[in-house]
Amino acid sequence: MEKKLLDNILEKMKNLHVKTRLDAGFDKLTTLGTGGKICAAVFPDTISQLTKVIRYCDKKGVSTVILGRGSNVLASDAYFDGVVIVTTGINKFRIKRCRAAAQCGASTSALARALAENGLSGGEFLACLPATVGGAVVGNAGCFDEEIKDILKQVTVLKNGKICRIKGKNCKFAKRDSIFKHNDWIVLEAKFKFKRSERDKVRRTIAQMRVQKAQTQPLDARSAGCVLFHDSVSVSRLIDEMGYKGYRVGGAEVSTKHAGFILNIDKAASLDIYLIIRDLQRALWERYGIIAKREVSLVNFAEDNNDVFSKCKE
Repeated sequence: MEKKLLDNILEKMKNLHVKTRLDAGFDKLTTLGTGGKICAAVFPDTISQLTKVIRYCDKKGVSTVILGRGSNVLASDAYFDGVVIVTTGINKFRIKRCRAAAQCGASTSALARALAENGLSGGEFLACLPATVGGAVVGNAGCFDEEIKDILKQVTVLKNGKICRIKGKNCKFAKRDSIFKHNDWIVLEAKFKFKRSERDKVRRTIAQMRVQKAQTQPLDARSAGCVLFHDSVSVSRLIDEMGYKGYRVGGAEVSTKHAGFILNIDKAASLDIYLIIRDLQRALWERYGIIAKREVSLVNFAEDNNDVFSKCKE
């Protein structure tokens, strides 16, 4: 990025009172702990700041990446010559009767705890997602046979510079997919609907889910959760059947506890993880004839790399 443009961005962020860092890297902003350095990372605290930052960057033709907790992201090892916008400071939510409205950077687990305190059921699975509300909506996140689409009523988005509202039924939700994965709209806030229950009952359900998750998933290691999925079959089971548990490239390894997870166990590069995912997709295609889809989102990868991930037939 040209120095003049960067100076202009820094001045704009200062005027907007938005915290900015020039020493950030994706390795510090993602749960995988991998990825290259970033030209500038900004940390807005309000939706107003977020929309102004995005509009300014769009006006200046600056490449941007939106990150929440970075729990479902694989960023390349390359330098990112743009602005990464981290939304975790935009984390307010409110609960009224059986409804909740949460800003994009709100923690799903924090929201789940508040729902339990209010005796509301239907969002217990949110406690097991290491995500922000915005990221969970974009990826239709879920577990224990429950998904965001089951509770979402409305989404507020920034679409072509304008704030719009979209009903949940119009978000084109599918397994780990939504309309937001196929455009550049930015989720600002989401509204959900729940059912009245008892606080202790909701708490017990959350506790049981967490115990089960801890027993079956490598929660003590750096990962991005399950990296691959298929609409009709269990990809993790197939990876296990093929004997890929413990499969290693560089510092990355397929978990021996849950074959759907790829772990950063020894200062892995993003390329190590990328290569494992590619190898798994190819093996699944060659042995079972299925094309496993990526659950993890690629950031700052070349376009042809994305094609390898989605087709994996060469």
